[in-house]
Amino acid sequence: MPRKPAYDREIVLEKALKMFWADGYRGVDVDALTRTVGLNRHSLYGAFGGKKGLFHQSLNRYADTIAGQFVVGLGTGTGLSAIVTYFSNATKRLGADRQAGTPADGCFIANTIIELGRADQAVNAIIDRFYSRIEQAFGDAVRRGQGDGTIRADLDPANTAQWLIATSQGMSVGARFGRTTYGLLPALEASLAAPSRRQPQNSV
Repeated sequence: MPRKPAYDREIVLEKALKMFWADGYRGVDVDALTRTVGLNRHSLYGAFGGKKGLFHQSLNRYADTIAGQFVVGLGTGTGLSAIVTYFSNATKRLGADRQAGTPADGCFIANTIIELGRADQAVNAIIDRFYSRIEQAFGDAVRRGQGDGTIRADLDPANTAQWLIATSQGMSVGARFGRTTYGLLPALEASLAAPSRRQPQNSV
């Protein structure tokens, strides 16, 4: 009968995710990693495939859970409200990081792209899968908004989805340099909203 592991896999992944998210793959020392997650090197390699394997699993966990929650939210409410809520929640999270006195960690996926590019095939697969998922979700939200009358009918859903992804990743990268993004929300809403949904301009 196989012996039960002396560690909690979920806790190891959660601790590793926080380290890699904050410091990147190259910024995490193996000795510091083993101390933090509570595994020796032998167990780290045996259970997770070493530092690289644990990084892959941490990135995948982030894509499925933390980032995945934002994607799921795009399926709720009117098309316009879903997109605005997505960016509002992202802005609040990034702002909360700064208010706590620490640099915003930004998006783990965006950070990884900047650090590693396309050099790691396993990383590429995780990120490509996530981008396909969020692009589909943004596109569906735009189409839903065009159907419910909240989003401009002249927008191409696929092109708009790509623009929204680029905007999301850009604000995440900017947050790591202390750039605020609260002014983004009214501009974003004005760009997407159908004429009947736009706020009237104050007369002079």
